[in-house]
Amino acid sequence: MVLEQILRALVSKEMVMVLFFPGITFITALSMFSLWFERKLVARVALRLGPVHVGKIGGILQVISDGVKLISKEIIIPGTANRLGFILMPIIASIFPLLIYPFIPFGGGWIIYPSEIGLLLIFAVVALSPIPLLLAAWVSGTKYPFIGMLRLAFQLFAYEVPMFLALASVVVLAGSFNLEKIVEAQAGAPFIFLLPLSFLVFFISVLAESERIPFDIPTAEQEIVSGWMAEYSSIFFELLMLAAYLKLNGLALLATVLFLGGWMGPPIPFMPREIYEPMWMILKTMGLLFFILLFRGVYPRITMDRLLDIGWRVLIPLALINLFFAVLLTPII
Repeated sequence: MVLEQILRALVSKEMVMVLFFPGITFITALSMFSLWFERKLVARVALRLGPVHVGKIGGILQVISDGVKLISKEIIIPGTANRLGFILMPIIASIFPLLIYPFIPFGGGWIIYPSEIGLLLIFAVVALSPIPLLLAAWVSGTKYPFIGMLRLAFQLFAYEVPMFLALASVVVLAGSFNLEKIVEAQAGAPFIFLLPLSFLVFFISVLAESERIPFDIPTAEQEIVSGWMAEYSSIFFELLMLAAYLKLNGLALLATVLFLGGWMGPPIPFMPREIYEPMWMILKTMGLLFFILLFRGVYPRITMDRLLDIGWRVLIPLALINLFFAVLLTPII
């Protein structure tokens, strides 16, 4: 009887979602695809081929090859580092972004943990996720990680405030923190058309929160040799890179839900709703990721003073203006 109950639990829809879609298997595959796609895209911008040898289709297995290579490398811990903290912080940093995905709806019923305060819970995860990164730099005990830590702290303080203000406009217009209800509120028109300034503020804040070019100041290779993660190697470096792509993809999925109508899209003939809804969600997210990843090959890194200026003097006023318009639009909608 106990064995039967265990088997039923393992084959339940909830367990399938956790293990496969939109759970661990999908999250890992999306992160690996994003890394491969970025390398191919930036290579094409620079008139190069990018990965071609490992895997028959455009070097598609190069990411796996690189992962195996990193795991096989020696783990080097600086003599000045706090050994326990140096080991734990990359592990914790790779776990935090995973907490975003259970609250993201991919379609009607395609959500691991439905919640009336799903957006608030994601707020909390995003706000707490930089802590292990800052501590990872601190426990390294060397110069470049310390400089990168200071830059990262300044950057996050400047951009998390406008990000949360941009999300406040969506909450006001949808009248809910439930992400499924926010998608359903966009049945008439995606919020990108009603709240264009909020989308712009959120998009730029995602770039800064994910340390994407032109906001890669905390890890600037040419200046501070990878900054806060300079001392990490082998599996620890791989975990930190995984955390970065997990967070980027999670925020891109969140942007799709909040501003692009989530899974909303025209029905596809001869395809059940349970399939085409997640497909629209993924296609919209990949379109958003295309522009985010493209910036690496197009834009130069900006300076710290310019970064702070954009965050505090440009994005926050824009977010407040759009929040005011959201309040005015609420009675009409």
